[in-house]
Amino acid sequence: MAYTADPAQSLTMAWYHKLISEAFGRLGITLEYAVYPPLRATTLLTTGKIDVEGLRAANYEDDNPDAVIVRESILTTKYGMATLNAEIELKRLAELENKSFRVEYLRGIEPLGDILNDTVSEGYLFAITSPEQGLYKLLAGRSDVFIDFPGRISALIEYLDLSLAGIHVYEFEDDIVVYPVLHRRHADLAQPLQQVLSEMKAQGLFEQYMEETRKVFLLPPDQ
Repeated sequence: MAYTADPAQSLTMAWYHKLISEAFGRLGITLEYAVYPPLRATTLLTTGKIDVEGLRAANYEDDNPDAVIVRESILTTKYGMATLNAEIELKRLAELENKSFRVEYLRGIEPLGDILNDTVSEGYLFAITSPEQGLYKLLAGRSDVFIDFPGRISALIEYLDLSLAGIHVYEFEDDIVVYPVLHRRHADLAQPLQQVLSEMKAQGLFEQYMEETRKVFLLPPDQ
């Protein structure tokens, strides 16, 4: 199992790990995981070195023929942006069209890359390999906008002690629905796993596990 964020540090990934471990457990399968950058996780799945990926958008398998989407949605998430320019306020990714902002995003996050390639003017879009790089290039004046998941951006700002650096973080309104992903050699597990996840959702376990995970992270229910 490949995650792109550490369950020990990410509320969402800790919740998902608890959820997906239970789902596979009901099928008699024990999961082991490691954390990789998004592009590395894609490469490992393509080469068959991992069996399962964490959370990907519905069209992920369109560009990755070795991927099989388990068609039970896990959550709806949103992308966000960081900028030093408080005058750059965008509600949707589409508002980047025809703008002269230098935009950076984390390589391997899909469908973000496809969306930005269709939206951002040629010569203004750049893929980077780590979120730290995105923030530091903002601070160095080498980019105008860094796009990633807003929660990860905010947590990284705090972790890097950049809270007073003047970085503004906004969340886009666009909804992105994400699903588990299997390597195609395990395609026969897609339907049983979908059924188990659907049963767990009906049993209220998605909400229950989130409440339990928030307590571990010492967060109140409304955060």
